Amino acid sequence: MRVALTGGTGFIGSYVVEQLRADGHDVVVLARDPEKVSGFVNRPGIRFVRGSITDRSAVREIVADADACIHIARAKSNSASEAVREDTLPAVQLFEDAFAAGVDRLIYTSSIAVFDDRAEDQFTDDSAQRPINIYGATKSAAETYLVGMAVGRSTTVAVVRPGYTFGNPVVTGAPTQGMPDLPRIARAAKLGEPIEVVKNAGLQFIWAGDLARVYSAALTSQSNRRYYTSLSPEFYTWEQIARWAIELTGSNSEIVIEDTGRPVRRPPWSVEGIARDFALTFNAEAKLKDHLTWLAARY
Repeated sequence: MRVALTGGTGFIGSYVVEQLRADGHDVVVLARDPEKVSGFVNRPGIRFVRGSITDRSAVREIVADADACIHIARAKSNSASEAVREDTLPAVQLFEDAFAAGVDRLIYTSSIAVFDDRAEDQFTDDSAQRPINIYGATKSAAETYLVGMAVGRSTTVAVVRPGYTFGNPVVTGAPTQGMPDLPRIARAAKLGEPIEVVKNAGLQFIWAGDLARVYSAALTSQSNRRYYTSLSPEFYTWEQIARWAIELTGSNSEIVIEDTGRPVRRPPWSVEGIARDFALTFNAEAKLKDHLTWLAARY
């Protein structure tokens, strides 16, 4: 299968490129800097088109003759109007161009940020969206456009909603995850510094390699206009992760626990969709420990 991909030199995208190649697909990647990830340069089955998601001629070039399109790239924005201009509008235009090119399958990368984080709730793939920030609103808007635009078309569409995604660089030159929590804990443990956490606070996680398997499964699925929350089902507290970091590094760090009255909660995000449609379920513990070890070694 020939797959057009945006965001292929980013963290999640680089894992998806690697998975697609392992599955035998040819990948055409839209990238502002095609040489950014040295491990992909001159790799068989990977072709780059220079451009950004706001460059419509480049977008049309990658979707031309493509069997499928996966949209992962996103624009960083400082205001709602900038997000509409730099992210939502280019996403909608990409959808239009992919439909016009006759791609069979179109997958959009959204986020669990389309929901808020009410402690009493568990969110399913079909829960009502209620974003509480610009990023969540931007993702909600684009996925809503995609699903609405797909009605009556031959192209099937799917929305992947990752949560906190972590992992080491997948190939030489590829980035790692950009969220600060795990690096902060690993660094403090390595340096023997106090590790501050909130009692009962934590998250569900997904290793980027497992997330890439979700995209691969969604690529060949016949499901249409479906949303897929993509995480492991387990809820890990930051206190537990801090204890792992201390154990893995042989640290004498003290864990400083702030009790804000946060209750013990069940995992907030249901992942029944990926289990039902793709027969996928993940446990993040071993990969979290591997990532903490890798992070700590950098300090």
